[in-house]
Amino acid sequence: KKLFVKWRSWLARFVGPAAPSTAAAMSDNASTFTDITGAPPEHATMYLEMAGGNLDTAVELYFQNMDGGGGAPMDGVVDEATAVVAASAPTWWRVIWPAVEAPPEAWRNQRLDSGGGDGWKGGIPQPKNGPCGVLAAVHSFILAEQHSRDPSEIEVSAEATAKVIFGMLTRCRPDEGSPVRLVRPKQKGDYGPSAEIDVAEFADLSAAQAEVEARIEDFRGPGGLIDLVYSAVFTRGIELVEKEAVAEGGELPLVPLAFNCWLCSMELLSLLLRGTAHGNVGSLRSDGSRNSMWDGACPVGILSRAEKEQGIPMTEALKNPKVPVWILHSGDHFTVTWARSMPSQDVGAKFSLHFWNGLPPGGPKLAQLAVTAVKGAIIGKEDKPVFYKPEPGEVDEVVQADAEDKKQWPEQYRRWRFEVFLAWDRPDVEGEVRGPGVPPEPKFEQEDPRYQREGPWRCRRCYDQRFKMANFPGLISDSPDRCPTCEKPRKECGWSIWMPFADLPPKRQAGIMDRFAKKIEPILWTKWPAAEIFDASGGELPAC
Repeated sequence: KKLFVKWRSWLARFVGPAAPSTAAAMSDNASTFTDITGAPPEHATMYLEMAGGNLDTAVELYFQNMDGGGGAPMDGVVDEATAVVAASAPTWWRVIWPAVEAPPEAWRNQRLDSGGGDGWKGGIPQPKNGPCGVLAAVHSFILAEQHSRDPSEIEVSAEATAKVIFGMLTRCRPDEGSPVRLVRPKQKGDYGPSAEIDVAEFADLSAAQAEVEARIEDFRGPGGLIDLVYSAVFTRGIELVEKEAVAEGGELPLVPLAFNCWLCSMELLSLLLRGTAHGNVGSLRSDGSRNSMWDGACPVGILSRAEKEQGIPMTEALKNPKVPVWILHSGDHFTVTWARSMPSQDVGAKFSLHFWNGLPPGGPKLAQLAVTAVKGAIIGKEDKPVFYKPEPGEVDEVVQADAEDKKQWPEQYRRWRFEVFLAWDRPDVEGEVRGPGVPPEPKFEQEDPRYQREGPWRCRRCYDQRFKMANFPGLISDSPDRCPTCEKPRKECGWSIWMPFADLPPKRQAGIMDRFAKKIEPILWTKWPAAEIFDASGGELPAC
C-alpha cells in the first residue's frame, strides 16, 4: 500500500490531480491482466491503479515486482528514508536535486548542441537517460523558430541556443523589475553538493543577454545544462520555486529519483517553458476549475501518454499551441515532434510530422511520420467518458487476437481478427442508460456466419465467471453442443466469435489500438484520435 501511494503520487506529478478510470475500461483491463498473469482479481485492481489503468504497464510492474530485479519501476520508487535530502544540504540544493551527491554523469556530461560529426545538426543527442525534459524544452523553443524549414536546414546553433536560454531566464523573473541571475560553479565542472557557486546578477537585460552569449559555449558544453537549471531557479527565487512547485499537488525536488535515474519533473519543465514551477498541465485545477495557467504562456505544446493512462486531459493551451511543435511525454522520457505548418483540424486530414529522439537505443534518430487524422483533431474540451450498460448483441469483451494473424502480420493489428464475446441481458451489471441524443452501439447476431469458427469453442458464461472459478476457461474440443463445465447447452451459454478489426465497434477498436500500438501512437492520439500513423520511410515507428 505504501508503494502504491508513492507510485501514484509520482505519476500524478506529470499531469496534475488524478481522476478515476472508467469502470468499463478498468474491468476489461483487470480481466486481461488476470488472464495473462494468473494473479487474483484483487492484484489486478492494485496493479492497474498503480499503472494509472494502463494494462501493459500494470503487467510489466507485476512481473518486475515478482522478480525483484534491479531497475524495475517498483524498485525505482524512492523510499522516504533515501528520498529526503539531508537537512545539511543548502536549501537551493534540496529544491533541485534528490540526494546529497554529485549529479550523475547523465547530467554532468550532457551537452546542448548537435554533437558535431555526421549526425543531424538540428538535433540534440542524449547519451544517457535523465535530463531529457531540459533538452526537450530547449530543443522545442529552437524548433519553434525554425519549424517551417526543411529539416536539413534546421540547426541547433550557438546563436539559436543563446536566444532560447536568454528567453527562458527572462520569463523566470518574478516581475519585470527583477534581475536575471546566471549561476555556475566557481570551479568549472565541480557540481558536487559542497561546491561553491558563482551567482552573477543582471538588472540590465541587455547586459544579461550579452553575458549569456559570452557564456554560450559553456552552456552548450558538459555541465552547461545544469548551469541553465541553476540560473532558472535562482532567477525565479528559491522560495518562490518552492511555493509554486508544491501547489496543485506537485512535489519537490525538481529532479526526482525514479527508475534509478534522476529525471525531469513537470515542475522543472514548466519553469523552463513558461517561467513558473507550477507543474499542473492537466485541464483542471486542484479545485476543479479550468486550468488557464498555460493560456498564452508558452508557444509550444505538450502531449502526454499519461492522458490515456490516467484519464486526465491535457490543458487546451498545450494541446493546441501557437506553433506546431509539441513535447511528447511517454511516461519516463521526453521527445519532440513538429510540423512545417499547422496541421488541418479536418476529419481525414493528411499531414507529416517530424520526430526527434536523442536517447539510445531508439535514437539519436530523426524520423518523418505520415499521419491521417481519421477523426480530425481535438480542439477544445473533451466530454468525460460514460459507462453505459451493455445491451444484448453489443461486443462486451475482446479476449485475444488471432495468433496466426499476429504471426503473419506482426504489429499490424488493423489486419488481425479478434475473439470477442457478445453481451447478454445481465441484471447484475449497472450502468448509465443512453439518452435520446446518444447513438447506440452496433449490435451483432451470435450466429452471424461471417464470424463463426469451426472446431473448439469457448463458453461465454464460464468466461464471465472465471474470477469466481479462479480458472481461465480453455477451448472446448470434445463437446460441440454442451459446455462440460457449466453443463449448459451451447446455445444457452453462448460462445465467442471472431471479428476482423475493421468490423469492431469504434470503442473496441480504440481499446485494441491502445493495447497493441507503438508507444508513440497513444501519445499522438490524444491530439488526433485514432489517427493512422506510419513511418514515411516504410520502416517501424520510432521509439519515444
